[in-house]
Amino acid sequence: MVNFKIKFSFCSFIFLLNFILSSCKSPFTSIYTVYIIDALPNNSKPLTVHCQSKNNDLGYKNLYSGGEYEFSFKENSFGGTLFFCHFWWNGKNILFDVFNSKIVIDCGEVSHSSNDRNHECYWKVQEDGFYFAPHKNPPSLYEKKHDWL
Repeated sequence: MVNFKIKFSFCSFIFLLNFILSSCKSPFTSIYTVYIIDALPNNSKPLTVHCQSKNNDLGYKNLYSGGEYEFSFKENSFGGTLFFCHFWWNGKNILFDVFNSKIVIDCGEVSHSSNDRNHECYWKVQEDGFYFAPHKNPPSLYEKKHDWL
């Protein structure tokens, strides 16, 4: 009987903690926005992008030169958030993580008036590959991370 009460109390505590962390603005989490910028040549075929995580399929998007696609999410309370995208353009394609536990370190912080901690991660798609930066400008911040396959 005592063993049941301990198990029930422990399970109730875990449920309550999970509810609190998922339903309120936790100081342990941040909001991230991933930007994908189409910097491919003018008048070229559209860039097709399909991004998803373990729990969220964001669908297919077609971008044209100069176009941008963005999505935002709240980082898991204890880390481990992962988003990956599959890119297709001009007969080439590649799949890679656009956000994970290593990339998060390089994302830039954005100041807002709210109490949320906001960050942004920029991916610029060019004819010769994929470039990453913590902020959109200046262009010199972009570092090449992937080649087209």
